Amino acid sequence: MSLRSIIPAGAAAVMATLLVAATPAMAGPVSAQDILNTYNVVVFGDLTSSSHVDGKTFVSGNVTGGDYGQHFDQLPVDGVPTLTAGGNLQGSVNMNGSGLVVGGNIATSNLNLNKGGDIKVGGNLTSNLNANFNGNGTLYAKGSVTNNANVNVNGGSMYLGGTVQPGSNANVNGGTKNLNSPVPASVMPDVAAQATSLQNTLTAYSSYLGSLTANSATAGAGTVAFNAAPDADGVAVFNISNAVAFFSGASEFQFNLNGAKSIVINVTGAGNNALTIAANFLAGIATTLAQNTVWNFIDAKEIVINSQFGGSVLALLAHVTNNANIEGTLIAGKVTQNAEIHYNGPTTVPSVAETPIPATLPLFAAALGGLAYVRRVRARRAQENANLGNAALAA
Repeated sequence: MSLRSIIPAGAAAVMATLLVAATPAMAGPVSAQDILNTYNVVVFGDLTSSSHVDGKTFVSGNVTGGDYGQHFDQLPVDGVPTLTAGGNLQGSVNMNGSGLVVGGNIATSNLNLNKGGDIKVGGNLTSNLNANFNGNGTLYAKGSVTNNANVNVNGGSMYLGGTVQPGSNANVNGGTKNLNSPVPASVMPDVAAQATSLQNTLTAYSSYLGSLTANSATAGAGTVAFNAAPDADGVAVFNISNAVAFFSGASEFQFNLNGAKSIVINVTGAGNNALTIAANFLAGIATTLAQNTVWNFIDAKEIVINSQFGGSVLALLAHVTNNANIEGTLIAGKVTQNAEIHYNGPTTVPSVAETPIPATLPLFAAALGGLAYVRRVRARRAQENANLGNAALAA
C-alpha cells in the first residue's frame, strides 16, 4: 500500500510536497544500509569505552569514556554528529570529529572536541567538567554551566538556557556568550525518536537476514572453513544454529569466498549462554570481511570477543564486550569497549531496499509532522487576521 493511498485525497498534494521538503532535513539514516555506512557503533543501552572508534557513534543511553572519530577525515561528509548520546556523557572523552549531541548532562572529567561542529546538550555542563570546544561551531545547552565546570568555546558562540553558576567558568573566544537564552526546540535532536527509528529498522533487517535460505556451509572443527557458494547476486548465506558449541570449539576461521560479494552469517542457539569468540581469522581476511560481511546474532544476550574480529556485528539483544579489535560496524544492546572498532569503508552487505517498511515509516512520520505544522500555521494566521480585524473595528 502506498503512502498516497492512505492519505485523504485533499491532503495528497500537500503530502507530496512535504515528503520532498522533509527528506533533506531528516537527521541520521533511515535504512539499515545507511546505518551500516553512517555509524561505526550503534548501542541501544550504555557504552563504556577505554579505546577508540574510527567512525561515528550513536548511543541511546549513557556514554562513559572513549575516543571518537579517530579517522574522521576518511569518513563521508554527511552532517551526522561524530557522537550522539541519549543520556549523560561521563568519564574522559576525546573527539577527533565534528559535532556532538548529548541528551542529558555533560559530566566528563575532560572533554576535547577538536574538529568543530555544533555541540547540543539537553542538560547541564557540570561536575568538575573541563571542556575545550575547538573550531567553528556553536554550543547550545538547555541547562547551565555548574558545579565547578570549566568550558572553553574557541571559534564559536555559546547559548545557555541557564547561567554560569558561581565557581564555574565559561569562556567564549571568537563568538558571543548568551545566557538565559532558551534553546529552540528545533535545534535539539530528538535522540529517543532517532533511537526508536534505528532500532525498528535494524530489527526488521535482522529478521530479513534471518529469513534468508542458507546456500553455503562450514566444514571442520578447530580450524573452521567457511565455504561460500554465492547465488547469482553474489550473496553467500551461512546458518550457525549451535552457537555455543560452534564458537567454543573454533580456534581458527578460514574463509573461501569463491567470488562472493556479500556474506550473511546467521547465528542462533545462544540464548542466555555467553558466547566467547576467540578464533583467529586466517590470512588477514578480517579487514576484507569488514566491508562485505554481517554476523547476525539473532538471540545472543552476551558476546565476548577476544581476537581480532572480521565483519559487522548485528547483536541487538546482546551485551558485547570486545577485548580485541572489531573490523566493521558494531550494533548491540550494550557495549563494553576494551579495544578498537575500525571503519574500513562502505559495506556491500545485502541491500535494505529489500526491506521496504523501515525506509518508509520515518518519511511518513516526518510528513505527518509537516501536516500538523501546516495546520498550526494556518490557525495562527487566521487568529492574527481576526485580531487585526477586531482592532480595525475598535478604531
